[in-house]
Order: sequence, then C-alpha cells, then structure tokens
Amino acid sequence: MKNYQCKKRSTHVQNSSTPKSFNCPSGGMHSWTDLGEVGTTNYQCKKCSLLVQSKSTPKSFNCPSGSMHSWTKL
Repeated sequence: MKNYQCKKRSTHVQNSSTPKSFNCPSGGMHSWTDLGEVGTTNYQCKKCSLLVQSKSTPKSFNCPSGSMHSWTKL
C-alpha cells in the first residue's frame, strides 16, 4: 500500500497502485504524487497540513501549497 496525493486537489488516498486520473473535481485529470509506503508513523506537512501514516519520511516533491512538502514526524 502506498500514499498518494493529488497535486491539484490535495486529496489523499491509500492504494496498492496509482489511482485513476480522470475526473478531478478541480478540473481535468488528477495529478497523483506517490508519497511512499503506508506505515504506522504519523507525518504532517507544515505547508498543506496533510497528515499521512508512513513507514519513513514521505517524499517531499509536489506540495499543493507550493514547491516541496515540509514534513514533521508526530
């Protein structure tokens, strides 16, 4: 299982493969970013406030709030 986030909508999902891209509510196609493996440790981005459970620090690129995520381990 992996964490995915849509760069356009900030939607977060946990899925075994990349989610389908069509019909983003923000218009057009979703733009999914693979943030890494689902785990038991909580991380929160200081910029967009996304909270994910991950095995290790999630990937930082494509924060919807601009540029890179800034993760804090909780």
